[in-house]
Amino acid sequence: MGKGNMFKNYLKLVALTFALSCSFSLNANYIDNLLDKAESLRSSDPTTFQEILEEISNKTADLTPNQLSHYKYLQAYMKSFQGDFKEAVKLYTQISSDNSSTPLIKFRANMSLVNIYAISNEWNEGLKHLLLSQQMLPQIKEKQYQDIHSVITGVFYNQLGQYELALDYSTKLIQSETSTRNRCLANSLITEASFKLSKTNLSKDIFTDAIAACEEAAEPVALSSIYSYQAAYEIKNNQYAAAKQILEKAQPLIESTKYPPYLAYFYSLLSQTHFALGNKEAAESFALQTLSYAETLGSSEPKVIANQVLYSLAEQRGDTEAALKYFKQYAEADKAYLDDIKTKHLAFQLAQHRAAEQRSHIEYLSQQNNLLLLKQKYDKVQAENNRLFIALLILAISLLSIFAYRSKTTQAKLRHLAQNDGLTGLFNRRHFTQEANRAIAKCLKYSQSGSCILFDLDKFKSINDTYGHKTGDWVLKQVAQHCKPMVRKQDIFARIGGEEFCLFLPNCTKEDAAAIAEEYREKLTQISTQETSFSFNISGSFGVSDFSSSGSSLDKLIADADAAMYQAKTSGRNKVCQFNTDANS
Repeated sequence: MGKGNMFKNYLKLVALTFALSCSFSLNANYIDNLLDKAESLRSSDPTTFQEILEEISNKTADLTPNQLSHYKYLQAYMKSFQGDFKEAVKLYTQISSDNSSTPLIKFRANMSLVNIYAISNEWNEGLKHLLLSQQMLPQIKEKQYQDIHSVITGVFYNQLGQYELALDYSTKLIQSETSTRNRCLANSLITEASFKLSKTNLSKDIFTDAIAACEEAAEPVALSSIYSYQAAYEIKNNQYAAAKQILEKAQPLIESTKYPPYLAYFYSLLSQTHFALGNKEAAESFALQTLSYAETLGSSEPKVIANQVLYSLAEQRGDTEAALKYFKQYAEADKAYLDDIKTKHLAFQLAQHRAAEQRSHIEYLSQQNNLLLLKQKYDKVQAENNRLFIALLILAISLLSIFAYRSKTTQAKLRHLAQNDGLTGLFNRRHFTQEANRAIAKCLKYSQSGSCILFDLDKFKSINDTYGHKTGDWVLKQVAQHCKPMVRKQDIFARIGGEEFCLFLPNCTKEDAAAIAEEYREKLTQISTQETSFSFNISGSFGVSDFSSSGSSLDKLIADADAAMYQAKTSGRNKVCQFNTDANS
């Protein structure tokens, strides 16, 4: 009887173990299905995607290590999609450093970090993780993720302003056998890169082909990007009614993405379009919406567009206080945007320099290894290997010399980029400040006078708007070329803003500086615009300050010269005005 009960209990235990095993297997399969479903809907149906993650969050205790890594990855994706990049970076970094994560999930997390750093303008970090992903790529056998690597690399290069590279990656992806979704994303990247590289002669087939590919893939985020650039292309060609039609058609789709970077760009385009069409209330409303979405994006084109529209509207209705506020915001946003573009180029050049150094270092280590092998042979065959060793040693020294020379040349180029304005070749504001402060200290040491000339090109914005930015850039270069020969050996000359130039003149009184400024002013009026095929006048308004009226602080000298320059502008432009404490108070 006792043995019978034991046997029955044993059967019950086996049955219970089997039932628990089946239950665990079914639960694991169910969670895998949920994760796969969330994966497939993450960009095409953000609402359902978020609902699935909320359901999985109640079952985290039942997840396997691989499922938990996958779930964290999708969580990080949702955070980045919602604009919470800080939390997304934290989660992606945890996945990358977690030994329990699979190589594939680590690779995907690393690529997502590249994408986020591109959006948040952290170019050095983005380039670092892009290099890491390229090193990890040989371990990834799944073609779909190899293709995703191509997509994200294209996204990063577009954000970095390296549009030719982005176009190359995206075109190669389209030419390969890839998924409908990747084909859509590649078309979207081609649209952006082509738009950024073109002027006004872009084929409209690029947009229609991209829209067709993304409609087939049901990808609202990519479609939003394509529609935005299609509208921007119409705006570039002054076809505002066509742009408005595109934007209003796409508005429900773009707003459904809830993606801050795209929404900011979309609303800025709507604001720009309505302003051009004379719809002032709509223009102001959309500009304010732009600023609300662009607040977390750092320096960006939408901020520039929105503040310019708000400034123009305030100016038109005679609200000088609001106009000044938005003009300052516009100037700051425009400068930050231009500085960001320069930062991107510098980051890319630095990355290329580091890669070149790394390759050279690997080559050097390889050569050192060869030398050690040759030394071993030298012990066996003295005569012949002696000659070979010496020859290789000379070769190694030559290569090292070449490497040192190239490194020195590269550093000199980088130093020039850091100190000089890329367009005019003059000192930039940062280097001007350093050199001018040194010159001021020297003047004070030897009890010398010192003066500051600040000048601004008259109606430069009108030249840009009327004849295009290419003509505006030509004007800035011509001003630099015509003024450089007039600069005295001890003077410091720089471009410190969009169309602002500044000189510090050691051992020079305000009266002498005013006479010099008059020569510069006259020189500007002599610049011929025939080369541009347009006819317009070039002139500048000059302000002069010196130690006697402004003290020896560079900031005060520039501020007072700016006040005098403002007086020159308000009194008719194309003039030289000296700062006078009583007159300018």
